[in-house]
Amino acid sequence: MNSISYLKKIQRFERGATEDGCLYVVTDPEDIPAAKGLGAAFVYYSDITKKDAKESSYLDGVKYVLECEGGFDPEEFDDGFFENVYRRLKHIPLDIMETERCLLRETWIPDLDSFYEIYSDTSVTKYMEDLMERSEEEKYTENYRDLIYEMYGHGIWTVILKETGEIIGRAGLDERAGYDTPELGFLIGPKWQRKGYAEEVCRGILKWASENGIDKVMSITDPRNTASVNLLEKLGFSKREAFDDTRDIWIR
Repeated sequence: MNSISYLKKIQRFERGATEDGCLYVVTDPEDIPAAKGLGAAFVYYSDITKKDAKESSYLDGVKYVLECEGGFDPEEFDDGFFENVYRRLKHIPLDIMETERCLLRETWIPDLDSFYEIYSDTSVTKYMEDLMERSEEEKYTENYRDLIYEMYGHGIWTVILKETGEIIGRAGLDERAGYDTPELGFLIGPKWQRKGYAEEVCRGILKWASENGIDKVMSITDPRNTASVNLLEKLGFSKREAFDDTRDIWIR
């Protein structure tokens, strides 16, 4: 996936000024308070062959702890690992996947302007809830990052048209309280409908789900929403049971 690299370098933490684009590696637990105080994006590296007894008193609130044998070597970790760690620490959304025409990435607050424009069309909220007031929606977006993206590794993502960079909708795998099966959700703004984007994006999501160990997906839709029903049938979903008075559960 062609994406921006926000991480420019990885270096051992030394007390002093920090810089953007740098992920710092703290190897002495006594340096952790200094790294926190400077607002550094950092990971703590613990040599398991030289376990430091004083570590536990410093680790509270440390988001990433790496444990290996010997000195720190970034080559021991998968490509992209530290880029994603840096983004998490700096609250920069992760890129998830590409389809032929679209890019899916995590949602962040700057996306909301586009969402409010899309949701301003009354056809969008005919079968789904509207967005909340701006302050509440921003709070929800922040919490969603911490409680869904970071906890489950998936969620509802932002859909971007690669050709223009426009945000054209939202789609992904959400978690619904009381259910163990991830829920496929999708919305393409009216301006971009009837161009096959919803099917393209949803097929990409289902492929991503299969590659990431998710073998069962559900979707919930109003039977009057014929466009969604037709798409679910095309994607191989089957209607199973009523979810509430107006919506049905579909399973694939």
